[in-house]
Amino acid sequence: MFWEERPMKRFFALVLALVVCLFSVTALAEGKLTVTEKNLIEFEGSSNAYFFAKVENTGDAAIGVGAGKLVGFSSDDDVLVSESYVTANPSSVILQPGESLYVSDSIWESALETADIADFKFSMDTEDYVSEVTFVPCEATLEMKDEYDSYVYVTLTNNTDAIQYGPYVTVALHDQEGNLVYVRGQYADSLGVHPGSTVTLRVYIDSDFIRYFQTNNIEISTADAYVCYEAE
Repeated sequence: MFWEERPMKRFFALVLALVVCLFSVTALAEGKLTVTEKNLIEFEGSSNAYFFAKVENTGDAAIGVGAGKLVGFSSDDDVLVSESYVTANPSSVILQPGESLYVSDSIWESALETADIADFKFSMDTEDYVSEVTFVPCEATLEMKDEYDSYVYVTLTNNTDAIQYGPYVTVALHDQEGNLVYVRGQYADSLGVHPGSTVTLRVYIDSDFIRYFQTNNIEISTADAYVCYEAE
């Protein structure tokens, strides 16, 4: 009867509204990988190029970082470089919302001896088979002397109750215009940091890049770093 059907209709409408809200909340809780910085450097007169980037989880849920794809084009739109496995430092890990990783790739391609990369495209894929890591606070200090004696010093403190083994440290350099011009990752697998201890890791800046900076009048303005451990 009419007066019996109306309450049932209200009930089903309420259930439908709750289901829609549930799916809406679930849809919002997604990780999203966003490339926030990228740069490609070629060494003049050689077949070598280097790619650097920064990828961030701009979503609101954890996400696995996979491999990236890089394609470089000549001024005539010819493909000079095609790399399908560009990794982050460290690779194949989970990023929580707001966390980021630096990406680096060394490229060797004979076509670069006679042509320059005029444009490039880069994208980062997600990955399901990844490791969980824990980022720890650290400070980075830059010391640049000459091509054989330039470093980034990364200082961290173990604030946990257990010895932390094998920190993975990544450093990055930016020039005076804010461009990302160098990334290097280093795994200190033999190092154990005792609870309450403070250690400083020294990361070498490759001499080829020091010469490149000097030749192209690039002034390094900032050094950035992060340290992470594989979560237990």
